[in-house]
Amino acid sequence: MVAALLSGVAHARSTDGGPIADYLLIGSYHMNNPGRDLQNMTADDVLGEKRQQEIADVAQLLERYRPTKIMVEVDSARQATLQENFVASCAGKRALSRSESEQLGFRIACALDLGKVYAVDWNGQGPITDKARIDYTAAVETYGQQAQYAAFTAMVKAQVDEDQRLLDNGTVAEALRHFNGAQWLHWNAATYYRLGLLGTPEDPVGANWVQSWYGRNLMIFNAIARATRAGDRVLVIYGAGHGNLLRQLAEDSGLYRIHDPARWLVDTSPVA
Repeated sequence: MVAALLSGVAHARSTDGGPIADYLLIGSYHMNNPGRDLQNMTADDVLGEKRQQEIADVAQLLERYRPTKIMVEVDSARQATLQENFVASCAGKRALSRSESEQLGFRIACALDLGKVYAVDWNGQGPITDKARIDYTAAVETYGQQAQYAAFTAMVKAQVDEDQRLLDNGTVAEALRHFNGAQWLHWNAATYYRLGLLGTPEDPVGANWVQSWYGRNLMIFNAIARATRAGDRVLVIYGAGHGNLLRQLAEDSGLYRIHDPARWLVDTSPVA
């Protein structure tokens, strides 16, 4: 049974079980302001001259990693559309959108003539199909957990406010170093633990939501792994909130040599 389940990623395993590909995950703020998080930053216009130069600088830094495949936060069902847009953008027939998938993903892939960008996102409902079972805000009211939830939201708001100040006063590279740093990733992981405590042992709504979140990230990572071949240098550009789990899954899989983003987001990092 286990062998059958793993057969889809057998090509991504070496004969001795060691890593066979390189993996660099860059967690990014959402440059196009989709507004889907509990607390949202407001990104200034990345199409402005200042941000365009900063993004070009970051792209040049990441090009030194020499990725062979770039994977982005676009639903895998939209691969054909993504590819069509990518080809048109590389040919100068279509302007890049404001999303980090294009501003970084397309830009780097075009510069390196990779020919393709991979859509690996998944955002299905998963096995918990009853949305009431993951509605943690309703659970807060049902079980009188307003104080607990207020402490959680205050924790999130304080960090988002700090993120906003950094972005407002710094460069894109500085923001990306921040979102990929150990301190921010540890805070990010702690928020899901806190959220998971909402509800009760008999009605674990918060834990249900976190299970769905973990499941989504596992589906995303599975798509990354299935697209990986021996010798690949994979660059994953994703929303920073996924960073902790997508790194953990890559490390735990044993498939990859994991690269520290800090090494590639500074001018003084080595090329080799």
